[in-house]
Amino acid sequence: MSNININYRNNTIEISKTFAKSAGAYGTDAYNELASARKDFPNFRLVVKSSNSNNTFKGMDYDFMKNYISCHDDAEERTKAFDKLREKDLRYGEIKQWFIATYPVFKDCKTRADWILAA
Repeated sequence: MSNININYRNNTIEISKTFAKSAGAYGTDAYNELASARKDFPNFRLVVKSSNSNNTFKGMDYDFMKNYISCHDDAEERTKAFDKLREKDLRYGEIKQWFIATYPVFKDCKTRADWILAA
């Protein structure tokens, strides 16, 4: 399976962000694959497409998490843990993982509507 999509309608060579990073290392298989595509389609623009895989939690921001935590019996303890994680400059994804592990009701949510109803 190729990591490159040739879009004839838009005259673009489309790759993922992950593949672009791999192709940035000279001499790798990804580099050679991209070089071959660029040679075959010299007039096509290169487009790095972003993944939409994390959009299922769009809207689940820090405020949502903190408000959800505050609605539970162990709110004080969990809020302290949440604030500590925020103070340590963890990335959003790491804090989201902690939140979902702490409140597994969100684990099986596939859409934004699912997690809103779970709250």
